[in-house]
Amino acid sequence: MEKKSTIAKKIGTAILLTVLGAALFAETEEELKKRILSTADLSGESAEELMAADDGVDKGANSNGGQKRLPSEFPRDVPYTQAGIDFCEAHYGHKIFNEEKRRKYYDDSVAAANALSDPYARLISLARADYYYALSLMETFDLTTIENIDLSDSNSSEPLNEKAGRYYDMAIEKCNEALKIRKGSDAYSTLAQAISMNCTAKNVSYVLANGLKVRANAKKAVALDYSNGLGQFMIIAQDAYAPWPFCKLRSSRKALIRVVNDKYIRIERFDAQMIYAAIGYTFYRQKKWDKAVEWYKKILEIYPMNLAARQMIKKSQDRKAGKKN
Repeated sequence: MEKKSTIAKKIGTAILLTVLGAALFAETEEELKKRILSTADLSGESAEELMAADDGVDKGANSNGGQKRLPSEFPRDVPYTQAGIDFCEAHYGHKIFNEEKRRKYYDDSVAAANALSDPYARLISLARADYYYALSLMETFDLTTIENIDLSDSNSSEPLNEKAGRYYDMAIEKCNEALKIRKGSDAYSTLAQAISMNCTAKNVSYVLANGLKVRANAKKAVALDYSNGLGQFMIIAQDAYAPWPFCKLRSSRKALIRVVNDKYIRIERFDAQMIYAAIGYTFYRQKKWDKAVEWYKKILEIYPMNLAARQMIKKSQDRKAGKKN
């Protein structure tokens, strides 16, 4: 695994999306669309279609068409396998301490996925296994370093956590294969999540070429299933994590809290910790240390050993005390 500082330097790139392009090139939105369209692999879709995010979505039998229905009344597109849940819980609960444990959770998740008879569900479950394997490789990074990201070389080929990047690539490939079978909400949200984190493992060129796809795919997920909590989060997250002066801390926080309180949105335990972390981070960036700690402690109520939450609580408390982190 790459050094923490190297990984951390890129962590914010996952959710900068179009903001990064504007920051680096001082382009208008229309100019940015044209440039990305000319350089990115958009799989036949225009930048405008990706920005609109709901063109070409088939609202079929596995969709509630974006309508508000209680999650209990509408089954999710692809339920997590028990082995997949165990992998998620182990990661966020900081129970994976070595490659042997990581590989065991991964192999169990892959075996459970391969046992599924539906090829679409099998691909999404395999993609989740790849995603969490990569994520567990990158467990220790520092979100607060996104303010110091160096965007001066968008063509850098620096090997940032190459192994994790390969597994994110695998997850993305499987999601795209699943979407050839049918346009499903979980395929789009899992794809958005994998692209997002792949941006942290790769260089800025990758972010500029693929960043638009994160929010776009998340919007497609929600268009198919309003209750998709991961999709709802991925739509909002960039505004919370983007660097100054492009972030929208208050509005993103308000939107995230709305998601938390919306009874029509399905929020898994592992989705909840991501939302709480983003809310806490908006307070952290506004130097509202006590409020930041309050939200990070909500994560510890779910995962008492969560490393990222513990790190951010300490940073917030140190900053309040006038200490430099």
